Amino acid sequence: MPMATRHSKTRAFTLIEVLVVVAIVGIAGAIVVPSMISAGTMGVQAAGRMIISDLLIAQNDAVARQRPRRVVFDQDNERYWLTDETGTMIGVNWKRGDATAGNYILDFRTDDRFQGVVIENVDFGGDQTIEFDALGGPDSGGSVDVVFKQFRYRINVATMTGRVTIAPVTP
Repeated sequence: MPMATRHSKTRAFTLIEVLVVVAIVGIAGAIVVPSMISAGTMGVQAAGRMIISDLLIAQNDAVARQRPRRVVFDQDNERYWLTDETGTMIGVNWKRGDATAGNYILDFRTDDRFQGVVIENVDFGGDQTIEFDALGGPDSGGSVDVVFKQFRYRINVATMTGRVTIAPVTP
């Protein structure tokens, strides 16, 4: 007597059903994620990255040229700039890849990328200027805060090493 085989139906999703679910999840993510991160948050983070970048440019240029470089903050006017040891302002020539004479000022009040972002609590050893020596070491450690509404980030420069870090500041 032949053995009867039993066929069981297995349930599975079709490729079309899986693609529809993935598309719905993708659309929901595209709508929800941007609303979770406001434009102001991204602006204050970008401002922090810009300050870090310019601190590192000053530090690296001091080492490359074997001459001091400064980053001068003007907290009252929401801006900063880079200078050499004599106080002459320098700018960055990206085509040549070095810091050369120029007028480089980052003004948060007039730069559309940083609308509403302010510079607060600038303190480098009691001063609003930090100087990097020919070895890239800072004259003093310190910090500067960038703020947008309730979002605050603190950029720290380590005293001995000149290491630059950023972290959110919670109230």
